[in-house]
Amino acid sequence: MINPDVALTIESFTPDEEHAFRIDAPMAVRGILRDIARHGERVALYYGAREGGVIVTVILDLDAGGFWLDATRDAGVNRSIVESPQKFFVSAHLQAKVQFPVKQLELQRREDTNQFYLTFPEYLTRLQRRDFFRLYLPPGLLKCQVETHIGQEPLRFAVRDISEGGVALYSERAEDSPLKPGDQIQDCRLILEDGSEIVFDIQVRHSALTRMPSGEELTLIGCRFITLSSRMAMQLQRYITRRQREQLP
Repeated sequence: MINPDVALTIESFTPDEEHAFRIDAPMAVRGILRDIARHGERVALYYGAREGGVIVTVILDLDAGGFWLDATRDAGVNRSIVESPQKFFVSAHLQAKVQFPVKQLELQRREDTNQFYLTFPEYLTRLQRRDFFRLYLPPGLLKCQVETHIGQEPLRFAVRDISEGGVALYSERAEDSPLKPGDQIQDCRLILEDGSEIVFDIQVRHSALTRMPSGEELTLIGCRFITLSSRMAMQLQRYITRRQREQLP
């Protein structure tokens, strides 16, 4: 499903913002690009430094090392893109803007069409929208299971609130939270009341010590979704909608 609300323009970031929005886990980067391809999202490919241009295209296919974009029918434009020292990829993922500088690109003849082959980037930035409805939950209603180390028992956190963009968790380890800002964690599981699960990858955005009304001190950990399949996103949306209706007077 194409995201018409995400403008395919290049965003400028401060160093702090760049760090906050940066995703560099290889599996997460590839998962995001696979989602963009599967949903048929538009891709803006910028080229040239000052008076450069831009084409709007789509991801056609992926392999273990990179992916193919549909090239233009204009040989001159294709040549300018290949020869340009500066190129930028911009697209949308789960209503968030995704962008990265293109380091390696070549023009290939594939399936009787001209296509650009790009190697997977070392990192990308993902700018999340901030207008998602945030569902606050009763204490202890939902748990989020997180595997921080392979071979160790997964950790379980109470969920304070959740939206289509991310989740906020409570940790009882107030002095030494096991999740640190910048951590990227795969295959987290939100366990719903009926025992079903919503699976996603997260990036920890921030953590802060919070005093509860009871006087207990907990660490509040804010996370955003890095990857969330379309099926999981629909399941989450249905859950949030159902809980909203239940909270109506």
